[in-house]
Amino acid sequence: MDIATLLKSRIEASNNGTLQEQLKLESKDYNKKWADAVEHFRKRINKQRKKEKQSEFSFIVIRQKLAGIKQIDDLRWFYGECLKYENKRDDFGRRIKGNSFNKCFFGSLKIRF
Repeated sequence: MDIATLLKSRIEASNNGTLQEQLKLESKDYNKKWADAVEHFRKRINKQRKKEKQSEFSFIVIRQKLAGIKQIDDLRWFYGECLKYENKRDDFGRRIKGNSFNKCFFGSLKIRF
């Protein structure tokens, strides 16, 4: 791609209002905040894996699972949904056995064909 085409696409994007969003997603500060959000997922997942005496996942594994979710607000929403699933109650107010943060996380991000 030559520079003229690149500049033309940037100008068109700025007219549509998408350039600011794209630049925001590429900034270092935003990437650090996104990585912090991924770290929260990693800590929560590994906490449960320790209880079950399983090996822990590295940051890279969790990051690869969450690579498609670029917005930090979407990560927050997804984290909250996983917590809600873990704490889901039945009609008598008892926690539903078998529901876990990890089950929701990995089940939601499973690739389906």
